[in-house]
Amino acid sequence: MISPLREKRFFAQLSIYDIGQRTGIDTARISLIERGYKVPREEEMERFAKALGCSVEDIFSQTRGDD
Repeated sequence: MISPLREKRFFAQLSIYDIGQRTGIDTARISLIERGYKVPREEEMERFAKALGCSVEDIFSQTRGDD
C-alpha cells in the first residue's frame, strides 16, 4: 500500500528532494516517514501539507487517529 504522503507527492510530480527543499525536512527522514518507519511530528505534518497544497488530514488522517 502506498502512503498518502507518497501518493500526494507523486501526483504533484515532486521528488523527495523537491519536498525536502520546500519543507526543510531531511530527505532520508521523508523517505522513512513515507515507508512507515517514522511518525512525523505535528509541525512536519503541517509543512508537508503546505508544500503539497492540501490539508494535514488529507495526508495524515490515520497518523492523527481521525479516521
